[in-house]
Amino acid sequence: MAQTATAGSRSVVSATRVHEHREWPRYCADRVLTLSVSLDGKAYLCTVADVSLGGARLIFEEDLPAVTGSDGRVELRHPEAEAVICETIWRAPRELGIQFDFSEESLGLISICVRNIVDHDTQPDT
Repeated sequence: MAQTATAGSRSVVSATRVHEHREWPRYCADRVLTLSVSLDGKAYLCTVADVSLGGARLIFEEDLPAVTGSDGRVELRHPEAEAVICETIWRAPRELGIQFDFSEESLGLISICVRNIVDHDTQPDT
């Protein structure tokens, strides 16, 4: 499992690779990328720990509310992309596992994540 450390006030994910069998290659963060996540109308900043075409693991600086909206959906925002609505697949006090759909907006955000968090000399995890 990738290890998380706090550098100052920001979470950083180590380069430790996770070898799992997934439908799509998963890219672990080599660099920090911050997104804004809206949960029940409140915005939280998070970092992308890893991302694939299917989803992402997000890490937060603060505990999230125990329950989010009744449908389990969250809105992700990045200044270079359209807002994306994602389904929450799993959650921990300071982490969310989210699932993307294959909309143009989602694919744009995935592209930004991969471009900004991955050292392009490394291979994706499979």
